[in-house]
Amino acid sequence: MIKLIKQNGTIYDISKVCARYTWSGSSSQAARAFSFDYLNAPYDKTVQLPAVETGDFISFEYGAEGEVFYGQIFGIERSSQIGTITFTAYDAMKHFLESTGQYNFKNITAEAITLQVCADVQIPVRWLYPTGVVIKSMICNEMSLYDIIMAAYTKAHRITGDKYFPMIYKHGLGVYKAEWIVSGFTLSDKNNIFNSDITETMNSIKNQIKIYDDKGNQVGEVKNDGSISKFGIFSEAYTQEEGIDPQTGAKSKIHVLPKQEIKISALGDINCLSCYFVTITDGATGLSGRYWITSDTHTWENGVHKMDLSLRFDSLMDEREAEEEKA
Repeated sequence: MIKLIKQNGTIYDISKVCARYTWSGSSSQAARAFSFDYLNAPYDKTVQLPAVETGDFISFEYGAEGEVFYGQIFGIERSSQIGTITFTAYDAMKHFLESTGQYNFKNITAEAITLQVCADVQIPVRWLYPTGVVIKSMICNEMSLYDIIMAAYTKAHRITGDKYFPMIYKHGLGVYKAEWIVSGFTLSDKNNIFNSDITETMNSIKNQIKIYDDKGNQVGEVKNDGSISKFGIFSEAYTQEEGIDPQTGAKSKIHVLPKQEIKISALGDINCLSCYFVTITDGATGLSGRYWITSDTHTWENGVHKMDLSLRFDSLMDEREAEEEKA
């Protein structure tokens, strides 16, 4: 069910006049979007539909899952043409992306930073992965609130080695560890895959990280001999950061395998979302095992739910940087 929620609280069920609708997201864009093709007949007096206006809200409910999307229309267009107009709503992550803040954090965890940022924009918190890492200093000068949160979790990532991602769930913000997998579901060329493509490139390989101190002296090295033996040396420099173990920081830069770009079109499953792992068995491409979803687009049209997924072998983190207080 698709609901149009007006600013005055009036709710309209517009499901029957949306010929096609999509729900999408990606690991790099953060905010999930819901787009729908809405009937447009400005001169037909027999068609009485509520107008979609900037600031209206859209709720999308799907079967037993209930509400899976709640977002706001950030802009509209008007047309005299008879047909359909496509409107797009974005979830509350858009507020973090479009709002900026200025903070000077000291001796505080990424979780506490996120709590403060959420309080300042009055967005509820659903779950914050407990890193337990105390950040000595983080200076944020007119940074987007999204970048502030991810900069805090980036600092934690460089100590724990874990990867984290943010997501809006049930109107609130959650920050999770990138370890979830779509439960009880397999993408298979025998059951639900329509088409699959895979490309591979060595451009992202970094299998030797040289560690330097703040004076430019090399003080250590992290490398992967197996990757070097197979692909040759791809080196990168890493400068020590205050409060971060240099070996851990350098290891976070290691990428030992070629970058894979996998695209799959399949029958839709509502649980296949960006930043989740999903199991794949595909004889055509040889894909077998669990892969991480980097972007997802779910489309409903003529009663059929299809999805287009981009995937990769391992998870990513949307890393952001922030200044530190000079010693």
